[in-house]
Amino acid sequence: MRRKDRLASRIVAITIAVFIVLIAANVFMTVYSTEKSVKATLAEHSVTVAQNIAEYMDIEGYKQLVNSPEESTLYWELREQLNELREKNGVMYAYTFAPPTNGKEGKAVFLVDGMPADDHENAAAIGDESSATSNAHLVQALEDDYYYTDIIESEYGQFISGTIPVKGASGEVVFYLGIDMDADYVDIISSLIAKEVIPMIIIIFSVIAILGLAILYYYINKSLRPLTSLKESATYLAEGDIKGANEAVSNIDMTNGNEISRFAKDFTNALQQLSATFETIHAKTNNLEQAVEDINLTAHHVSDSNNTIAASVTQIAEGSGKQQVSNDEVMQAMSEMTIGIQRLADSTSDIAESSNDMTELVEKSASNSKHVVQQIQNVEASVIRTSEQVREMGERFHSIEEMVTVITSIADQTNLLALNAAIEAARAGEAGKGFAVVADEVRKLAEMSRTSADDIRNHLQSFLEIAERALSEMAVSTEDVKEGSLAVTAIGENLASILQSVIRVNNNIQENSAVIEQMSASSEEILASAEDMSQLAINTTTQTQEVAKSIDIQVDMVEKLNEVVEKLDATSKDVVNEIEKFKL
Repeated sequence: MRRKDRLASRIVAITIAVFIVLIAANVFMTVYSTEKSVKATLAEHSVTVAQNIAEYMDIEGYKQLVNSPEESTLYWELREQLNELREKNGVMYAYTFAPPTNGKEGKAVFLVDGMPADDHENAAAIGDESSATSNAHLVQALEDDYYYTDIIESEYGQFISGTIPVKGASGEVVFYLGIDMDADYVDIISSLIAKEVIPMIIIIFSVIAILGLAILYYYINKSLRPLTSLKESATYLAEGDIKGANEAVSNIDMTNGNEISRFAKDFTNALQQLSATFETIHAKTNNLEQAVEDINLTAHHVSDSNNTIAASVTQIAEGSGKQQVSNDEVMQAMSEMTIGIQRLADSTSDIAESSNDMTELVEKSASNSKHVVQQIQNVEASVIRTSEQVREMGERFHSIEEMVTVITSIADQTNLLALNAAIEAARAGEAGKGFAVVADEVRKLAEMSRTSADDIRNHLQSFLEIAERALSEMAVSTEDVKEGSLAVTAIGENLASILQSVIRVNNNIQENSAVIEQMSASSEEILASAEDMSQLAINTTTQTQEVAKSIDIQVDMVEKLNEVVEKLDATSKDVVNEIEKFKL
């Protein structure tokens, strides 16, 4: 009962605190709203008063003053006018500003101050800058048609400033009018509210709070009454007496429909389900120990199997590692063999090119040998013809020799006749001198003819000797040419045989080059396959090692499972013992 009273007291105390907070918030909002409303009303009133004052001002005079800002007669007339309007409308202070020339930058510049003409201490002179109003405030007043401040504290008291733009007939801004309204009565209104309204609000809220708390306390006590039975039932349940807990909650009124009634109903249902559950657990606990023993036995079998599998997988992993080393060696050998075959293919390709060049060279040589044989045969024929012509020339030399012999005989006879004529001329004496001279000349001619004939015979003899030597040399040359022709012909035949052999060798080289190229391609494919096999071996080794690690983890898990089963066995026995403590 004390717990229920304590809970109800706490709820009531919290409610009282909430009421106090609400009263304080309401009072604060009332004062704040009232003060804000009064300020807003005063600010709007300042704008309205400024608009009323602007209707009676000399706008044309201000236009002239803006164009010529100096303390002239017009200035003092406008100042006197503004002072009269200030006093009639009951405002603290009235003043005008010149339109800003620098936009929002800088302070507002006074045009006419509305203080009395003899007040030199408090009045601002024309052209002075305002300490509170800036050009930005004037621009805002032009945009919104008015501008007012919050309540300002000064040595003259509290006041609110309102500013409006004053426009001419054509709509242009001539000047800005500002006024200061007394705001001291705002504090007076706030004091009146604090003295009269706030106590009334507190009294009303207090009465409502007391009535509400009384009703709340009665309702809470009525609603919390089932907690006593629930506490008693929970005590029985803590002691293991489920039957007593059910009897304790059987007299609770569950027709209220609140959370406590629903909780009592749910608690009763939970007790009933708990009773059924314990009956089922008690019936099933007998099978629990046998199941735990079966699990324990199965876990031991699984542990033994895992140990065997772990040993096998370890051996497989070691074999995979050795196989990986062998595969690396095979890969190295295959790589070197592929490189060798590639080099052999390159060399064979070079040999094939050289063989093609040699074939072309032999073909040219065979063709040149045929041409040389033809040229030698032509030379042989030319030598034979020359020999025949030399022989014919020798025969003609013999005919010339015979002619020279005839000339020599004629010269001898002529010489003999000349000698006879000389003798006869000598015998004739003087008559025969002329004939002697002729005979002497004839004798000289005869001797000259003989000498010439001897010379011709000697030359012919030399020509004959030369022709015979030439014929002898030509005969030798002819034999040499025939032998050379036969040798060149043999060389041509040998080159033809060599050409056939070279062609066969070239064909074999080309075939071997194609085979080696195919072998190189095949070796590269084999190397790629070997690399794939090596990668597969690496993957297999890695996977085997991972499987070995997984088996090791599984062995650890099975060992932990054995420990868990042993704990489960112990726990099941404890559960059976604890369940037997409950009274159903």
